[in-house]
Amino acid sequence: MQAIVLRAFGAPSNLRPETVDDPILRTGEVLLRVEACGVCHHDVINRRGNLPRTSVPAILGHEAAGEVIAMGPGVEGWAVGDRAATFQRLSCGDCAHCHAERNSLCKNDTRFFGEEIPGGYAAYMAAPVAGLGRVPAGVSWPVAAVTCCTTGTAVHCLRTRGRLMPGETVLITGASGGVGMQAVQLARHDGARVIAVTSSAGKAEVLFEAGAHEVIVSPGLDFAREVRRVTDGQGVDLALEIVGSLTFGQTLKSLAPGGRLVTVGNLETGIVDLNPGLVIVKELEILGAYATTQAELNESLRLVETGAIRTWVSDVLPLTDAAHAHDRLEKRDVAGRLVLAPVH
Repeated sequence: MQAIVLRAFGAPSNLRPETVDDPILRTGEVLLRVEACGVCHHDVINRRGNLPRTSVPAILGHEAAGEVIAMGPGVEGWAVGDRAATFQRLSCGDCAHCHAERNSLCKNDTRFFGEEIPGGYAAYMAAPVAGLGRVPAGVSWPVAAVTCCTTGTAVHCLRTRGRLMPGETVLITGASGGVGMQAVQLARHDGARVIAVTSSAGKAEVLFEAGAHEVIVSPGLDFAREVRRVTDGQGVDLALEIVGSLTFGQTLKSLAPGGRLVTVGNLETGIVDLNPGLVIVKELEILGAYATTQAELNESLRLVETGAIRTWVSDVLPLTDAAHAHDRLEKRDVAGRLVLAPVH
């Protein structure tokens, strides 16, 4: 089959088209004919070698969608012809965390597509059904591929972890990326005032189009003072930190007393200095967010299918253009999500 294989960590050019053996199905897996696979910044971090659970050679990609074309042993509840999309990671479905719908905390099955499991940068993939969600017939393949990781993450961060309430003010860093564009729309949809931060003036217009009330263009990522200004010195009730170490300090300073900071991205895999005094005197909350649950994916697909939220697919590229897609992502040349499409 056609696949993009990473044989050494490093530059985008290390992602190279190859012909490899078709997947062999194991117990609990189906064969998915991949119709589309999103390109996430997680893939960039993975390609650089900054995710310790990935070994080379590797096939990246955790945002895959396609049709089930064969069944492995022991599979129940799925049939040939079903439409499916991958979750970011697996979970056992039976531990206390899974029963509490906190599948991201499951320790019995922590496998991640594109890391321990060969991912969607390929024509076909063997997918454990524990890591699949069902795609409605009315949702296109490119949209289906990215909904879990973009819209689903926005739902998980803003509603589940952030406890967003109508009338609150929300700050979103990295707002022009795949998750950011969805978060801007969802926060606006849920009745919040939305402040979007971007480092590129060229992306301001698309952020306003997505629903941002204010767009702060900050090439130097020193935006806290401007956030205070546009909120009349109050700060924001909730901040979604998508960029991570590069903006964490400024985001923390942007919070109002009693504010919540949900951190879901760390694009440069860096560390941060934290002043405990600021957290103490303002009684701030710092919350982590990891992966989308089944219920959150179902809600995300409903939001997309009904048109309440638009999944921002910027471009659909041939699978063989994977290296070019990574290069564009690193150069911040993308608003929304790029998608790769195999040729069958």
